Amino acid sequence: MQHHVLVLDDEADVRTAIRMQLGSTRFEILEAENVEQAIALLADNAISIDVIICDVRMPGVGGVEAVAKFQLDYPTTPVIVLTGYPDVDLAVDFMKKEDVVDFLTKPVEKDKLIAVVEKAAQGRRLFE
Repeated sequence: MQHHVLVLDDEADVRTAIRMQLGSTRFEILEAENVEQAIALLADNAISIDVIICDVRMPGVGGVEAVAKFQLDYPTTPVIVLTGYPDVDLAVDFMKKEDVVDFLTKPVEKDKLIAVVEKAAQGRRLFE
């Protein structure tokens, strides 16, 4: 079964790297460079997003606000937070308050990324 993954990151290089890491597996990757694009993709009923990978620091609406919106509007869609700025306190806050599946730091190893996304996608399928 193919899983649909939405990658929200303002850096094109990061989105490309994630697409390349996951693209050779059974994931279909959708990309958004800002929260507005992500929301538009999520609103498209023709595509069922199984997992959201969201950067923490972005211009405009940041990851904290984005994750809160995703949790409110799409509570069954798991969110994985990705950041280039490792911060233990931030990770703990996200894991507790925002109920994210995992908190990864850039650059993330391919095997770890695949495992985390696969686990999140499987969890969503079981939840539904």
